[in-house]
Amino acid sequence: MVSGTVTVSAQDFQGVATYQSAAKGGSTIQFKGEGITPEMQKQLDAAMKKQSQKEYTLNFNLSEASWQEVESLGNAPGGSSGTISVVTMSAGSGMGSLKYRNTAENLYLEETSLFGKPFLIKDELVNKEWVLTDETKKIGDYTVQKAVYERTVQKSMLSFSNFDDDEEKGEPKMITDTIQVEAWFTTEIPVSHGPDSYWGLPGLILELNNGSKTFLCTKVVLNPEETIEIKKPRKGKKVNRDEYTELVKAKMEEMSGKYSGGNGAMFKVGGGE
Repeated sequence: MVSGTVTVSAQDFQGVATYQSAAKGGSTIQFKGEGITPEMQKQLDAAMKKQSQKEYTLNFNLSEASWQEVESLGNAPGGSSGTISVVTMSAGSGMGSLKYRNTAENLYLEETSLFGKPFLIKDELVNKEWVLTDETKKIGDYTVQKAVYERTVQKSMLSFSNFDDDEEKGEPKMITDTIQVEAWFTTEIPVSHGPDSYWGLPGLILELNNGSKTFLCTKVVLNPEETIEIKKPRKGKKVNRDEYTELVKAKMEEMSGKYSGGNGAMFKVGGGE
């Protein structure tokens, strides 16, 4: 249950929020090729949905926040006699990544990895063009208000199949999507933080749907007796967001050449927030 009362007069105001995530809609991975049945696709969809069920903590004060996965509630899908191999990559959101933002300094940091190589992404915070609506509801004991914004993302699709057409085999295809992000925030906790890379509203975001995933806050602890540690990423090769995205694309093309002659899968690489 999400509940509590808030006093923000003290300079040391701080809190920790726990979130759980779940996939929304079907799998973003589609298979082509001989032997790929609808049942196999259905099993993949179920496995990918389970894989997306994760738990996170958001540690915050009035200007800083750190975000990190604390427990995986699902398991990654496994292969089937070597016929299906699934690889998912997202620019700036590697497994075990630590994300940090400082709204007072307009600073974003992320400690992540790409195939075992550590990177430290350093960039400016990007303001999102939120539109506040009049819709409200209750999440636990908090009254929340709905806000939305639209974002455009480019996604690369790779096909690893035994196609006869060499032009289609292993060639990345760029797809542009416009996605509406929906957030529910509470002014009863007047900090501009939220799950993952989402922030900038006049209250803590307790629920968020970015089109493919939903984050829901399950617990908030405000001003605990022990000081909350807001971790600041420090490890890895320093790059900015665009540089890291280019590294992901290069790795994707390398994977395309490595697996284009094998059985199976088409996977998607999308840019992070």
